Amino acid sequence: MQERKRIAEHKILQLAIYAGKLVLVNGGEIYRVENAVTYIGNHFGVEIDSFATLTCIISSVKNSEGETFTAIERIKSRSNNLDKINQIQTILNNIDNYKFDELKIALKNIEKEKAHPLKLNMLAGAIGSSGFVVLAHGNIIEFIVSFISGGIVMLLEHYLKKLSINSFFTNLILGGVCSFVSTFFYINKLIPSPSISTISALMLLVPGVAFINAIRDIINGDLVAGTSRVMEVFMIGSSIALGAVIATNLLSNLGGALCFL
Repeated sequence: MQERKRIAEHKILQLAIYAGKLVLVNGGEIYRVENAVTYIGNHFGVEIDSFATLTCIISSVKNSEGETFTAIERIKSRSNNLDKINQIQTILNNIDNYKFDELKIALKNIEKEKAHPLKLNMLAGAIGSSGFVVLAHGNIIEFIVSFISGGIVMLLEHYLKKLSINSFFTNLILGGVCSFVSTFFYINKLIPSPSISTISALMLLVPGVAFINAIRDIINGDLVAGTSRVMEVFMIGSSIALGAVIATNLLSNLGGALCFL
């Protein structure tokens, strides 16, 4: 309790909103973001009011003299990393074991964690993509085609993120790649139909987590965030479909030039 009194309210606010930002940028629901902010504030003896959307977090706190401190954290990009969210939640559940500085260091360590190696992501994408071929009762060639598509998608996604390309165009390109690879093999008569291998590869891009979070946000009464997520899911789905259609039509018109067998 003595430590809580020594820490300035604005420092507690900064730490709390930092924790909320980590949850949001890694794909957490809005209620989880706001709960993280208020929970840290309550732990250190201050009451923090917080409002979060998909693009920003606004939080404020009053000190003992009645002065109000407000912090706004702009969110420019988001991804899905459920492991980091789980680590943050574990820290919050055991927050009594952390002093203020220790909590700050623990959260920064989570932020600094590097993603899995590119080769491992490519392998995971290839296996995940080809696994859907098995579920769809595809043949061995379709399995191989989907395996190749999945690896290429993860490779391109890695470099497109480095270029900070808009998510709409990223998914447009990746959707086109999925269709391009399958249609190429179909044109060369290596597979009976491009449908199974294309759909299997496209499953890697389906925004399932975002859709579930949208439903959970709406159920929890966060209508602004929930509606925004629904629109985001719609835009991602549209860009994937548009990319696939463009690539299929392009290859259909250039089929003769790309037929090597």
